[in-house]
Amino acid sequence: MPGHCGGWPFLDDEHAPQRLLTAVACVRLARRDGPHPAPRPDALAAVLTPGEALRIRALDLPRPLPAGTLAPHQRAAVSAAVDLIARLIPAWAPLLRSLPLTYLPMPAGRSSISASCFAWPQHILLSGAAFTDPAILAEQALHETCHQWLYLCEELAPLQQPGCTQRVTLPSGTSGRSPAELLGAAHVTRGLARLWPLLDVPGPVRDRRLAHLTAYTRGCLDLVAANRPFLTADGHALADRILEATS
Repeated sequence: MPGHCGGWPFLDDEHAPQRLLTAVACVRLARRDGPHPAPRPDALAAVLTPGEALRIRALDLPRPLPAGTLAPHQRAAVSAAVDLIARLIPAWAPLLRSLPLTYLPMPAGRSSISASCFAWPQHILLSGAAFTDPAILAEQALHETCHQWLYLCEELAPLQQPGCTQRVTLPSGTSGRSPAELLGAAHVTRGLARLWPLLDVPGPVRDRRLAHLTAYTRGCLDLVAANRPFLTADGHALADRILEATS
């Protein structure tokens, strides 16, 4: 799959996001309506909206989405964070601006600062803590956008073997994650490691965050090595690419 799209999103600057989006739209149309020999551009665009993406995913994986909306100032802050990332790393601008995303508030009682899941394509949850600092918000926006693009890749080519029940505990202590989610965590760290040196933050803050990301990536890659038997060919390709980007 990556070879047909110029590599992996957020890992390869040659990645062709529109090619991936078109392929995903065709798959979604076929899942919803049956084969489309020549889908119209408006039909392709329609299934790339967050609402329709969620409805199509629910055909196979129904899971209620948390209710609520971000406050206007929070939506403005997210937009500013995305614009900041695009200015700092222009090669990522198409990834940040071509996929429609809906941001929602994190439900009360959740400890996560942000969240995404495969069952909720193109939807991102943000807690109040994500808005305490522009650098933190930029990190969370990039973190979850990385997940969203990898979910698109998985719509075309799964990263783990069918029926895989293997579960791992991430270096953060988060348990019950699949091998595909492990790859997703490692994929995110590579994007964050590229972003953090460019953020306008005090040097000690930057150094601590980069040291944490380095250690976290190493932990993820150790787990990936132990879980290689559960990966598909595309899962192995992504693992190899992350390993290459880390060396």
